[in-house]
Amino acid sequence: MKKKSIILSIALLIAILIAGGSLAWFTSSPSAEVNKFKMGTVKVKVVEEGFENLENVKATTYTKNVQVQSLGTKRTYVRVRLVPEWSDPSLPVSNVVLNLNLGNWTTKQPDGYYYFKYYLKENEITSKLLESVTFTSLPPEYEGKVFTLKVVAEGVQITNGAWKDVWGINTLPFTPEIPWAP
Repeated sequence: MKKKSIILSIALLIAILIAGGSLAWFTSSPSAEVNKFKMGTVKVKVVEEGFENLENVKATTYTKNVQVQSLGTKRTYVRVRLVPEWSDPSLPVSNVVLNLNLGNWTTKQPDGYYYFKYYLKENEITSKLLESVTFTSLPPEYEGKVFTLKVVAEGVQITNGAWKDVWGINTLPFTPEIPWAP
């Protein structure tokens, strides 16, 4: 009977080992690697120097520098729209001259924008688009009125023709994919 107990115990032990091994085989989980992908960004900022809240403006020239900086991680095309206006919309802006530096910018396009001719990388800044504003005359009807110059800057990634979808244009008004080399 002792022999029978030993054989039965050994058989039971073998059965437990086989079942445990099979269970371990079928329930083991494979190791997983986590892959993270961070998307690039397109972000631009208007950089301005010059007049802010001027009082008693005269018919003269005032320094006003306008540039655009790329803060995103993607290579970026930039365009800018300048919107001069008086607080009284009935007053024309024909007495205001925007003194532009178009060396690295296109002339004003039919869509109202000036396009920077090069793409920017992260933290790069364009050359000046605007250098000053000249008020050629200020007749009495302008007295007490406020002049504002709204600067609208837009950026778009240079790849995959994103500018077509985002800006709604069919061709760029400059030679594409040339980096800015200040």
